[in-house]
Amino acid sequence: MAKYNEKELADTSKFLSFVLRHKPEAIGIVLDREGWADIDKLILCAQKAGKRLTRALLDTVVATQR
Repeated sequence: MAKYNEKELADTSKFLSFVLRHKPEAIGIVLDREGWADIDKLILCAQKAGKRLTRALLDTVVATQR
């Protein structure tokens, strides 16, 4: 697992919560009927929106943030 600082993890967690819970259209993704998003599309759209999101960072946030 890559090393990330606590601020980066917290900021990424907050960003993901905002996008996935409240405003997916903010980065141009559409959730399916059950509220799920394609991970590759999520990462790509986040990067296009200027966020530094990688699969490794996403995996770390999921594993460590509450």
